[in-house]
Amino acid sequence: MECRHGNFWIGLGIGSILGAVAYRLSRTAKAKQLENDIYDAIHRIGRDAEAAAACAEKKAMNLGVKAVETGADIANKVAEEADKVAGKVKDKWEK
Repeated sequence: MECRHGNFWIGLGIGSILGAVAYRLSRTAKAKQLENDIYDAIHRIGRDAEAAAACAEKKAMNLGVKAVETGADIANKVAEEADKVAGKVKDKWEK
């Protein structure tokens, strides 16, 4: 029974040492630089996505304005034609 407890403590000690070494190696300058590069890339992608969304929104609004302007031009032409026809009908009624 005592032997099993001893093996546990030896395993715990070796695991702790290996964990500390692994942590120390993971905190090297190269690892920190890689981590910073990853964070920078993530933030850059986020900024690019926001810029693309703003650009798409602006284009959609411009397209909507163009559609409304085109519709207004057509409505004005139709109104002008209706006025011409109304004028002709009025002239015929007055004669």
